[in-house]
Amino acid sequence: MSRFQFNVTSSAALAASTNFAYLMAASGGGFKLRRMTLGVVTNTATVPTSQQVVVAVYRVTAMTSPGGAPTVNQLDPNSNANTATPYTTGTPTLGSAASWPIPFNTQSGVDLPWELLEEWVCTKGIANGFAWQNTTNALPSGHQLVLSVEWEE
Repeated sequence: MSRFQFNVTSSAALAASTNFAYLMAASGGGFKLRRMTLGVVTNTATVPTSQQVVVAVYRVTAMTSPGGAPTVNQLDPNSNANTATPYTTGTPTLGSAASWPIPFNTQSGVDLPWELLEEWVCTKGIANGFAWQNTTNALPSGHQLVLSVEWEE
């Protein structure tokens, strides 16, 4: 199994119910989500405003116009190249409910591993993937979500 990672920084003052990252499977291969790290930064030298936010992960069942591909980091240079692709824009069809809502405070962060017995699988097929969405509160002016995702193929 090969491991890969990408990072995304959202736009500032991201509105509620706004997707800001995607990870899409390839037609010939799926993947397993292994780790997510989330936090908030400001684009100035100020401390983030204390606010509760919820970033939810949705399953994607169709995607059109994907774009804004972040850099993929291959964690083991001896492994095969990635087949799953991250994006920052697109028009997805989301599952009816969030698969995993993640509440946290903007002055902290969250690190969620899915290792060993825990598995979060995305089946193969170019229409399948995950979307990350700021769900409940708009971020204050100058605040941005930072997401790091690690997956295994």
